[in-house]
Amino acid sequence: MKTKSTRKILIAVLVVSLLAVGGGYAGYRGYLAQRQVRLIKQAQMHLAKPDPKKAMLCLQRVLRSDPRNVEACRLMAAIHEASRSPETLLWRNRVVELNPRSVDDRLALAQSAILFGDPASATNTLEAVDAAAKKTAAYHNIAGEIYSMVNQASQAEFHFLEAARLEPTNQFPQLNLAILRLHSTNTAAVAEARATLARIAASTPTLRCQALRELLLASMLARQTNTALELSRDLVRQTNAMFSDQLLRLDVLRGSQNAEFKPALNTMLREAGTNLVKIYELSQWQISRSGPAATLAWLRSLPTSVRTNQTVEVVIADCLTMLEDWPGLQLALSKRDWAGLEFLRHAFLTRALRSQGLDGAATTEWVVALEQVAQQRPEIKKGSLEMLLRLAVAWKWQGESEKLLWTIVNQYPSEKWAMQALSQILYADGRTRPLMQLFMQESKRSPSELDVKNNLAMTALLLDAKELRPHELAKELFQSAATNAAYASTYGFSLYLQGKIPEALKVYETLDPKELEQPSNAGYYGLVLKASGNKLKARTYLNWAFNGPLLPEERKLFEQAKAGV
Repeated sequence: MKTKSTRKILIAVLVVSLLAVGGGYAGYRGYLAQRQVRLIKQAQMHLAKPDPKKAMLCLQRVLRSDPRNVEACRLMAAIHEASRSPETLLWRNRVVELNPRSVDDRLALAQSAILFGDPASATNTLEAVDAAAKKTAAYHNIAGEIYSMVNQASQAEFHFLEAARLEPTNQFPQLNLAILRLHSTNTAAVAEARATLARIAASTPTLRCQALRELLLASMLARQTNTALELSRDLVRQTNAMFSDQLLRLDVLRGSQNAEFKPALNTMLREAGTNLVKIYELSQWQISRSGPAATLAWLRSLPTSVRTNQTVEVVIADCLTMLEDWPGLQLALSKRDWAGLEFLRHAFLTRALRSQGLDGAATTEWVVALEQVAQQRPEIKKGSLEMLLRLAVAWKWQGESEKLLWTIVNQYPSEKWAMQALSQILYADGRTRPLMQLFMQESKRSPSELDVKNNLAMTALLLDAKELRPHELAKELFQSAATNAAYASTYGFSLYLQGKIPEALKVYETLDPKELEQPSNAGYYGLVLKASGNKLKARTYLNWAFNGPLLPEERKLFEQAKAGV
């Protein structure tokens, strides 16, 4: 039997043990944190050398113990971007998901999207930036680059001018403005742009190469061969010239049928060696100049250790797809491992199998691709879905594109572009009921979005979906914004369906005549005109309605009305 003093001793020992365990756990957590900091520093040192393989090994160790380490994810994005891997956007998306309030990370994601030729993703990313960030020069510079990509010069110029106003001593916005104006139809503006670029090239070492590039491109476009040769020679001699500048020099030599072209190309093919960035850039250059067959032959001549790298395998898959070599694509993708892009490999396999008529196997591969994305962490899943969507759209897989859009709409309601894209598909296909269901869902999620409510009211009126109270909804919208032509047209149609023709006519006649001529409004105005007895005028507006896309219910309605006028 234990004595009282013995029990006290045991309790004391137990307390001390618990404290030791607690302190040990805290100490272990501290050790982990210190180790992660040390590994990230090591990764940064390896990147500075540069030695991306060792840097990635360090970062993988960090992420195994802490998958939400923002700095590690940020560095992973930088590594993948340097090798031009499509996985870049997945890592940039992950950083933004983990650090949603970081403006710099959102801008970095937008910049990466521009690099990979994806203006839609860049635009969507910028839209999510807060109001304060939208007043910065960095924001306006990237916005200007996006508008430049989609050939909207006036919007691009507005953003570059705003960036220049916010940072008057920063030469970068001036550079972008000059680049934009260099392609103007205004001779004086072009001359001024050339002078600005020449001044920047002479006075700003950090921007010299970019200024020379743009002057070179302009000379090539104008077929000023001697000037282009001189500028390209000057450009590649700069200490901070890039590999892509040598590719520009190749273009000049090729275009002028210069004897230096073939030796220079052979030198670059050798120089690319095992450098993934150079291999990627040179392969993209070759695809556009020599075609996918020549590019594929060169890629397959590379050492096995390089040829089996994820970035190179993706380019090989692209080449085989362009060549429509479906058995070759299937063979190239079999028994491979694309790590974080495995879902992409299965998508390419789907294309190879489907194009050979192996529909059952193709369906299985597509299901695997979707399942792999579904199992990803939320912070990277959205980027993967968008990558699959881009492929499905490029391959004209409408069914798959639509399902992917539904998934994005349902899982990421803040991505308004997905809802807009899906509504366009449903509208083009004339599927009014799914369209109404989409608007109903979005209206519940975003009750302040009046345009969505208007679309819901109109589709519900066309389908006679009384359970959605479309007449009340149309009236509420009109009362909230009577000058909005779309809302007025919906309300006018609502009144027409209720037999309130004079009231409907009064609503339409408050609109600007040009708005009434728009196909989206003209047909409904024509219905009301006919019902009021003005058949001659109604015929004109009903005819205008067919100048735009129509839903099946609209077409039937307007055709029946035209038959009586």
